[in-house]
Amino acid sequence: MALPLLILVVLAIPLAYALYQRFRFKLPPGPRAWPIVGNLYDVKPVRFRCYDEWCREYGPIISVWFGSTLNVIVSNAELAKEVLKENDQQLADRHRSRSAAKFSRDGKDLIWADYGPHYVKVRKVCTLELFTPKRLEALRPIREDEVTAMVESIFKHCTNPGMSFLFSNNLFI
Repeated sequence: MALPLLILVVLAIPLAYALYQRFRFKLPPGPRAWPIVGNLYDVKPVRFRCYDEWCREYGPIISVWFGSTLNVIVSNAELAKEVLKENDQQLADRHRSRSAAKFSRDGKDLIWADYGPHYVKVRKVCTLELFTPKRLEALRPIREDEVTAMVESIFKHCTNPGMSFLFSNNLFI
């Protein structure tokens, strides 16, 4: 009596969990994801063709899992305009991993900040102080020197016959 009950429980728990996950969120349709890797093995080398095939099969809005991260892909211009213009406040926050949270001091910088009063202040300071034409022109020689050094480094490593594509200065690893 205990063995059939144990088998029933072992089979019922994954089924109940799958149903819970399916009805927990109202997600757009998409390819079925693997438990840990998501759809990473389903993505073909030419990504936009893969997304195009999925959009033809599942519709203009699809949900794709890259590992444990959900991504919603919108492939229609009108729907993208609606998502990005009319619902931008709800979608403005960015997901932060632990390393990004530590690097950005838990979202206190401009790139990883959640949309709100802090983001508005930081962006205003950057717009008025850092990204003015006068300031950008003053920093132009530094940018040009850095680009020249990067191109020279890439050229040096590519023309060296014994070198692989491991670049110094943390450009590529």
